[in-house]
Amino acid sequence: MNREVLLADDEVTFRETFAKVLREEDISVTVVGNGTDALDAVTKQPFGVVVLDIRMPGADGIKVLREIMRIRPETRVIMVTAYGTVEMAVEAIKLGACDYVMKPVVMDDVLTKIRQNMKYLDLQEENKKLKQELTRRFDISQIIGKSPAMQNVFEMIRKVAPTKSNVLITGKSGTGKELVARAIHSLAAQYSRHFLAVNCSAIPEGLLESELFGHKKGSFTSAIRDKEGLFKSACGGTLFLDEIGHMPMSCQVKLLRAVEQRQIIPVGSTQPIDIDLRLMAATNKDLPKEIKAGRFREDLYYRMNVVGIHLPELCERKEDIPLLVEHFIKQFNSEMGKTCVGVSDAVMRLFMSYDWKGNIRELENVIERASIFAEDDVIKISDIGLLGSHAMGLSKEDETLQTAAKAYEKEYIRRVLSKHDWNKVDAAKALNVGLSSLYRKIDELEIDSRKPKRSKANNQ
Repeated sequence: MNREVLLADDEVTFRETFAKVLREEDISVTVVGNGTDALDAVTKQPFGVVVLDIRMPGADGIKVLREIMRIRPETRVIMVTAYGTVEMAVEAIKLGACDYVMKPVVMDDVLTKIRQNMKYLDLQEENKKLKQELTRRFDISQIIGKSPAMQNVFEMIRKVAPTKSNVLITGKSGTGKELVARAIHSLAAQYSRHFLAVNCSAIPEGLLESELFGHKKGSFTSAIRDKEGLFKSACGGTLFLDEIGHMPMSCQVKLLRAVEQRQIIPVGSTQPIDIDLRLMAATNKDLPKEIKAGRFREDLYYRMNVVGIHLPELCERKEDIPLLVEHFIKQFNSEMGKTCVGVSDAVMRLFMSYDWKGNIRELENVIERASIFAEDDVIKISDIGLLGSHAMGLSKEDETLQTAAKAYEKEYIRRVLSKHDWNKVDAAKALNVGLSSLYRKIDELEIDSRKPKRSKANNQ
């Protein structure tokens, strides 16, 4: 939430004096002297609070207020009025202004009103974060798994959640590291506030320090205002540093201070800020190897790895695949309005024999794709698609190249038929084969080329 103040008033002495007072209170302020400049300012950027004179050249305060309420309705507007324009001030309140002050202005009164509105914005932002968090909260039962490896993970989650200890979650991509972090956060009663997650590998090295620790206005070229970093925003809640193994060494030094001292220093500042939060991190890298290679600090590793939770790959917990399949089918049934009840035996055999390099995320994607194309209540091999049936078929050790090629050809012809609404003449043209050749392939490959009947549910 932006915390900058816009001061719009045509009286030069008042403008300059009050701007100086605000800056001495460490409040960032932009000053304009007429309604036209005020309109231009609110169009270009958001302001937390606008102090707006009703009588100004260019465009009066009422016109500027209407525009603010149209494009920035979350902005808190305080109107400045003389005795003769009290009625206009009342009209301004009806239009969306939150308060007004009378001239001659008492600086302390306006300053108090600005602070009150800043606190209001803070509460609004907090409520917004809490509402977002409530829609995403879940308990540990939403992490699917009955295998011994996952039962061990569940037990560690339950034990570490009530503590304030740092947690390092390791595992290959797609194993559910963020789900575990969210489960720990949800079970921690003393940290009932927001959960903030940042992917350290997704932010350019030059911006990561500012994102994490914040910066002061003017600390670098594009720092046009103060910025609160994620460490400060997450106070009272949980900060989850995903892919911490990709964090550059320069940021690791500052992170170590934050972990050890529970303090951060924004970029361009010399004043430390105390922080109180739950810190968790995750990585798909082998951090001990990264330490030996000089790419990760050993002291930071031990500070973060107070409690280490390792997530097994899906190929190491194959007994969980049927449960995960059932879970994802229910999920996509709900999202897509489908009525799938499960997968065929052939599909389940393929799932159980596949090596799942992309882990749970890959399985979820396969089920999503199948849910889109499935035309019956049971997902079949033909619904899995080229990525599924062809790749999985090749993963079986006893399959020949001829068998794999045949499976690919069958699936491809079926997809072309489906694309052309099962019109064999159009499909033959698309395949660049004669109609008789297409019929021969349909018989040879045992393709069900009849147009599927739409279910009553789909017709409603």
